[in-house]
Formats: sequence, C-alpha cells, structure tokens
Amino acid sequence: MLSGKQAQARELTPSHEHYLRAIWEVRNRRGYARLTDVAQALGIALATLSVGLRPLEKRGLVTHDEARFLVLTSEGEQLAREVHHRHAVLRTFLSGVLQVPDELAEREACLIEHDISDTTTARFVDLLKLLEEDAELKRVIQQRLEHYKRSCQPSGDCSTCGLACLTSAPQ
Repeated sequence: MLSGKQAQARELTPSHEHYLRAIWEVRNRRGYARLTDVAQALGIALATLSVGLRPLEKRGLVTHDEARFLVLTSEGEQLAREVHHRHAVLRTFLSGVLQVPDELAEREACLIEHDISDTTTARFVDLLKLLEEDAELKRVIQQRLEHYKRSCQPSGDCSTCGLACLTSAPQ
C-alpha cells in the first residue's frame, strides 16, 4: 500500500479509479459514455455504477452533459489518465516483458495500478523504453527468461537469492 504523500494524493478507492478510467476509455472509444456502456465495460450492474458514481460527482470529478452522458471534469480526466497510464505501463510490462498471458496481465495490472507509485511507474517506463530502443537486449532478456526455471527449493531463508521463498519453484 502507498503511504504518506502518495496515499494522500490518491484519495480514491480502487473502484472509483476504475470508474474514472472506464469513463475515460469509453468516451475515447465512442465519443460519449452512457451509464450502460461504462457499467458493461466494468462488468458491473447499472445500479452499482450509479451508487459508485455519487462520491465522484460530489468531488466534482464526474458530471453529466445535456444528453445525460457521463463527462469527466478536468480534474477527473487528469486522474483517469493517470490511472490509465499506470495500467497500460503495468499491462505492457507483464505481457511484453514477463510474457504473462494477456488476460492475466490485464487482470493483474488492474490490481497493481492502484498501489504503484509514480516513481516506480516511471522506472517501468524507463525499462520499457530501453527494451524498445535496444532490440538485442530485449531479445536476450525474453529468451533467457522464457527458458529460465528456478532451481532452488522453498525454505524460510533462501541462501540462493536472499529472498524468503513463499512459493514452489516452477515445474
């Protein structure tokens, strides 16, 4: 979990961040965001979305236009873009570098995006850009990682890597 200044800057719950990101993504894709479109994108009931939007409306992050479509205020859009950025960076790292299957990378990026700091996100971007600019380095890392299997056995204090093993080595 984030603490201190970073946590204060993100006063929204993960659900609220998901709502903002979904509104932003739906509007970018369709040009408008109806409640039903956003609820469908989130995989939640319309009533759940309506209740969940109230705190965002109170904070002045979400409003409705004359056609009753959802609209992000400038602050709401900024927050949505930040969440979208963290999500995209994490999803790209998980699938593109670690070669995690796309569906799992998408799901896990959604979980991590709420707690990762701006500093760590920036370092992920640096790594992704480095690998984009250095195709040979990317090829070597992906090739080595694809065939690498830990050979250590789980123990309370791992002398091989200095980490406490909590999971079994891959088979």
